[in-house]
Amino acid sequence: MTRLRRRQVDLAIFVIVLALLAMLSGILEIDAGKVTTSGHYVWQAQAWLDGRFDLGPSPGPWVVDDKITVNGHYYLMYPPFPAMVMLPFVWLLGDGFSDVWFTWGVAALNVVLMFRTLELMRHRRITRRTTLENLVLTAVFGFGTIALWLSLGGKVWFTGQLMSTAGIVLVLHSTICRRWWPAWLGVGLIALTRTTEVVVGVVPALVYLRDLGVGRRTAGRWNFRPTRWPSLREVAATVLPLAVCGGILLARNKLYFGSVTSTGYDIHSANDAVVFPYGLMSWHYVWPNFVIDFLRFPTFRFTGVNDAHPVMSLRAGGMGTSIFFSTPLMLLFLVSSQGKAVDRWMRAVMWTGTVALFVPVIMFQAAGATQVGARYLLPIYPTLFLLLAMRADRIGPRWVTLAGLGVFSNILLAKAFWAGPPSSQFAWTSAAIVLAVCAPTCWLLARENRARPGTGEGEPGPDDGTTAHRDGLPVLAEAAKAP
Repeated sequence: MTRLRRRQVDLAIFVIVLALLAMLSGILEIDAGKVTTSGHYVWQAQAWLDGRFDLGPSPGPWVVDDKITVNGHYYLMYPPFPAMVMLPFVWLLGDGFSDVWFTWGVAALNVVLMFRTLELMRHRRITRRTTLENLVLTAVFGFGTIALWLSLGGKVWFTGQLMSTAGIVLVLHSTICRRWWPAWLGVGLIALTRTTEVVVGVVPALVYLRDLGVGRRTAGRWNFRPTRWPSLREVAATVLPLAVCGGILLARNKLYFGSVTSTGYDIHSANDAVVFPYGLMSWHYVWPNFVIDFLRFPTFRFTGVNDAHPVMSLRAGGMGTSIFFSTPLMLLFLVSSQGKAVDRWMRAVMWTGTVALFVPVIMFQAAGATQVGARYLLPIYPTLFLLLAMRADRIGPRWVTLAGLGVFSNILLAKAFWAGPPSSQFAWTSAAIVLAVCAPTCWLLARENRARPGTGEGEPGPDDGTTAHRDGLPVLAEAAKAP
């Protein structure tokens, strides 16, 4: 596929996702024509245009959400990158700028980046997925996960999470194609958005070290020293993006809070009504976070012992529901083997990245409330979906059934969060639409699978250690010996 053709496909996916999000937001009566009541980034951008760092001596339209008071003025504790991206839009549109449709655009960009990453893995023989299977995985990533309800209504927390997710997918994509400058730039931009998620940098670090020869097994021995040293250009590609982004973050801390080491959370804890008894991160939060992330499901309300019609609450008290309810496709990691991966080492790297991203999530306070899904788990979704793509089993009726359940669950969760409990009519209509999409998808996948009954010619076998790498591309050992 030519570069122009790829860009046309990406644009088509972007427009379709944007249209679907706008349509669902319209059904849920979300007002996309003005800034939300939690449009902190918009007000920060406007403050910069007015020549200020603070938001003024009074809360203004943003009321009291996550405020920081310094010398009688209000500041945002959130890192500045989302506001920096919004700056030209606020400059052009002023009061007409809405963080709602901006968030739709970020969500659509995430879907495009995920599809392009999956296609890159197919092209470089890291997976055996077809383009159709990658489209299915991409659709589930956008509409069958908590990303759906996070994408619909703007608001500072959700916009920031989606922008950080875009940075994570950019890091993964750039690492796989060995473009180190955008990979480390992505890590730096994540630091300027949701700083705890910079741990995704372990993925490019591990891949780059292995490309240098560290951790490779040759002649029956493990090498823990590089077989070559990085060039000055490679060092600059790593150091400069991180230095620039880190410098911006430290300068912001100094200008806002008087110290380069103050992120604002320390001030927030001191002067806000919210009290964190064990600090921002602690092992005390592990068990409650684990319950919400993996064990909590929608609750039911009974009026008495003879109630024949218990009412389900998807909001679950605002504490959220398990990843297995919002994304049933994740059950595949529990109930069946992943099988032999084409690139077992890359799969190990993705699991390492998943664990690294999960550690700050499981130890972070507040669990993400108020929510309908475990929203703090969003940063691990990109690596989990790449791991799903690396599985040896093909996408068939079981996959599509779980994927369809995920889309259905998240439509209901979106309705519950943004517009109140879904009616029976809304639920049945949503189920009918999901079934209408899943049925032809199963047929197309079955037709494609019949056309490739086994590992055909040109499909890679498992990476058993005989695979060589040339310029970051896995190639068969025989091909590597060719002149």
